[in-house]
Amino acid sequence: KTPNVGMLHFNGGSASKAAYFKPAVSGAKTWMEKFEGTWGNARYYANIPWSWARFIAMGNRRRRSSGFQLKLVSHPAPPLPLKMVSHPSPLQDEPIQERWRRMRREQREKKKRLIEKQSNTTVSNTTVHLLYATDYDAMPGLDASIRSVLKHASERVVIHHIGTSRLEPTLPDVQFHSLTDVHEIHNLTRFTNPHLSSHWSVSRLTSLANYVRFVMADMFPDVGKIMWIDADTIIRCDIVPFFRSALSTSNHTISARLMSGRPLSLKHIEEGETFNAGVMVVDLDRWRARNVTAKVEEWAASNANKMIYSYGSQPPLQLAIGDDFERMDTNWNVGGFGGNLNVTFPHCACLLHWNGARKYWLDDGRYKDLVDSTYAPCKSGLEKRREKNKEILDQKKKRNESNVAALK
Repeated sequence: KTPNVGMLHFNGGSASKAAYFKPAVSGAKTWMEKFEGTWGNARYYANIPWSWARFIAMGNRRRRSSGFQLKLVSHPAPPLPLKMVSHPSPLQDEPIQERWRRMRREQREKKKRLIEKQSNTTVSNTTVHLLYATDYDAMPGLDASIRSVLKHASERVVIHHIGTSRLEPTLPDVQFHSLTDVHEIHNLTRFTNPHLSSHWSVSRLTSLANYVRFVMADMFPDVGKIMWIDADTIIRCDIVPFFRSALSTSNHTISARLMSGRPLSLKHIEEGETFNAGVMVVDLDRWRARNVTAKVEEWAASNANKMIYSYGSQPPLQLAIGDDFERMDTNWNVGGFGGNLNVTFPHCACLLHWNGARKYWLDDGRYKDLVDSTYAPCKSGLEKRREKNKEILDQKKKRNESNVAALK
């Protein structure tokens, strides 16, 4: 029986596809009339040589059969019921080796574009951003703190300085923003405390520079992570690894040092742990998502109507953040040098904070000798155990030697 052919394509030799449409014998049915359902099965059009057609035909014949012969007679063909148009690929004649080269080249270009796109979208999140905000009185501390950061940094650090005047001489990678301009744009007075005492010991807290930390998420909308550092600090090690690791394994908004004892400014608030906001790493994306700025403003407004806290910029932030902070290693960030006496700290402390009234650059400042102190990395637990074991072995060796000497 003749198979139900989807499409016959005659290409090559002197044969013609006219036999498909007009019978060789007058009065006989054409192929299309005899098998009128076959043409509708055709879906694809391809140029194939006769050798390929013969290979396919021979591959489908019964075993030990000589097959069938098809004799084609050329006749004028009637108009085709369907118009078939061949659209050969422009790369049809492309050599196989050149095709592979082109495909590899396109793959490399695609990967390069993807990397560039990811790099452009994450450059602000991978760059280390530090933020200082000071008035004129803190400029000596600012200069020393920034220089200490740049001295130890293992890679480029972008430092944003918001103040009343620029540092002289200008330091590299320090971007200056006018405190007056920031106040005009963001209205920093909405965060101030009208109940703040005018006593000299807390008068420094009235500076608008203290309240810049509340609007840093609005100031740097394209930055995902930033570190706020008070000017009364000295950094003795590379700050980059700490910046990278902070908040990387938690979902907290900030990373800050846990305060020891209950803060006097929050004496009317129920018990709970809080932090010192003088040095903190802030995830600005989480800050925006959790609307921290609005919460701080609400606490400041409530305090203006009825005193909830004393002092200045730290209490409203502590109330707004609550317990949503990562505990910064207190051996890495050590504070109290500006007020406490007999402050002890490990040799591996990286950041020293002169929080308090007795800044090291003042005449009555404390711990001036620590500004140029030497930093030594903290020893790991394994190193400590090895030293302890070595000490024990040395003691045993000395005892054995003493026992041998006694026997002689």
